[in-house]
Amino acid sequence: MRIRKILAAAALAGTVLTTGLATTGTASASSLADCQGGPHVCLYFNSSSNGYGAVFHQTSNISNYAGYQFGESAYGTNGAGVSVKNHAASVDSWYAGAFTVYYSSGDRNCSYACQTIPDYGFRDLNAQMKNNNAAGFFG
Repeated sequence: MRIRKILAAAALAGTVLTTGLATTGTASASSLADCQGGPHVCLYFNSSSNGYGAVFHQTSNISNYAGYQFGESAYGTNGAGVSVKNHAASVDSWYAGAFTVYYSSGDRNCSYACQTIPDYGFRDLNAQMKNNNAAGFFG
């Protein structure tokens, strides 16, 4: 799946260079099939090495992922219906700014753990944050 993303990015880069329309930060090159057209981020039940699985689309700040669930994605149903809180493994951003996943609910405190995803970026969550995510904030 990652190869498909890289090939799409290469094709886009070739098109931009060929037509002379050089731009910075093309979002479409970094987005998975489920996460396009933003501004939003997609949290996935699995990491990239495990095929992503179910997805959760986030369009606003959420101080507690309890009550939110993953849904079926283009990458399958593994994790569909499972709570987003403490079950996300990767994040794909289609947002022109930083997005931060926090270990604790209700605040933006990184004193224990958090992970920031850069604008239009994709990251598997690190060892501290994978399946230990409680909140997510834009900006």
